[in-house]
Amino acid sequence: MRRIFVSLLVSSCLLISGLLLAPLSYAENSNSNLPVVVEDAAVFYLVPHQLTAELNKSSLSLDSVSIKTAPLLKKNNHLYFPFKWLETAHLATTKWDAKTGSTWAEFDTENSVPFSSFRLMPNQAKIFRYEDGTMTALDEPIPKTFMKNDQLYIPASLLPKMGINYTWSNGVMHWVWNDKVVKALHPTYTTDKEKITFSALVQKEFGHAYLMVNTGHGGMTSSIGGSISTFKGKEKSIGKPIIINGQTFRRIEYSVELRPGPNPLEITTNDKGSVKIMVHRKVLNPSSVPIRYNHPENEHDIRFTKPTQGYLRVQAGDPIAIAGVVTATYLESNEVSFGVAAFQNGDFVEVEKKTVIPLKQDKFFSGSVVIQKPGTYLVNILSPDVFVGGSSPYGSVKWAEIAVEVLPKTKKNP
Repeated sequence: MRRIFVSLLVSSCLLISGLLLAPLSYAENSNSNLPVVVEDAAVFYLVPHQLTAELNKSSLSLDSVSIKTAPLLKKNNHLYFPFKWLETAHLATTKWDAKTGSTWAEFDTENSVPFSSFRLMPNQAKIFRYEDGTMTALDEPIPKTFMKNDQLYIPASLLPKMGINYTWSNGVMHWVWNDKVVKALHPTYTTDKEKITFSALVQKEFGHAYLMVNTGHGGMTSSIGGSISTFKGKEKSIGKPIIINGQTFRRIEYSVELRPGPNPLEITTNDKGSVKIMVHRKVLNPSSVPIRYNHPENEHDIRFTKPTQGYLRVQAGDPIAIAGVVTATYLESNEVSFGVAAFQNGDFVEVEKKTVIPLKQDKFFSGSVVIQKPGTYLVNILSPDVFVGGSSPYGSVKWAEIAVEVLPKTKKNP
């Protein structure tokens, strides 16, 4: 399951959960003690906030702290607040764009609000998006913005789009929202074991938090039922729900098998944040590591005569021989291919043109790949075209992988 990130328009995002990611230091200042244990790799929790402001008063109260600011105003029977309040409340960074004459709020990229920013213009009754150097007004109308004392005032009716609940009574406006905090307690591990087990403490409002593993050719997939089922991922809730200060938490234990070398993992929730974990597996005996098939049934699709192990240490520029026989039936092409993915910036990224090897008589194949640069790699073994379903029902899929550590070339003495 490869992640695809899609930009969403503000107009399509009317109802959201009310979980906002503020700068971590601000959120941590409000954090009470949480019942973390040494096995917890990460914690997911909420920090509640509130803002109170009186009409026409040049101050507000943020979490019981008084702050001087431009006042809350009422115009044409609509409530307006200064755009800068979003920055005062640590909800967003606000900026003025002289080129377009617009002011915009930039939310954190991990924000649960399904947009990263939006733009407004003085004396306009529209929300704007900015794309490819062009400002475009969205269809949904809003009460018209206005300027006063060099402050852009925006309607309070926009607050629900930012995940903020507000009330208005007797000349007082009250905001309530939550900052979302997703924190790695143990961002890296090193082990010589074939699998690792750790846990995460998750507040109920985050919903299901599940573990993702790297596909080996870019992107992540679920450790349970994902595109590489041989990782044998498991998860379970440990103990009863934990109630702290009226908030309910649960502890989830994850267990997953490991590749040799770096293993980028991710504990993620449905649009409410994620945390990256890196596990380095040391292998003392490379010959003990079998070739990893994507799924157990792939062992019946292809057999290898070379190499006989799933982890190799080779010198840069040395050929890596790969040979075997395809035993799968119902093939739509007569070739296998080898793809090389390098570990770069926390991910495995394809870096070489695929090596295509025609199948010989009786579907045997023999070829090699050469990697010139030292580093950590995966050689992905890709199938002939097989039935995959969908509008293009046939295509190549990953059947297996071989982990390779490429060492600097040793100079021979003359």
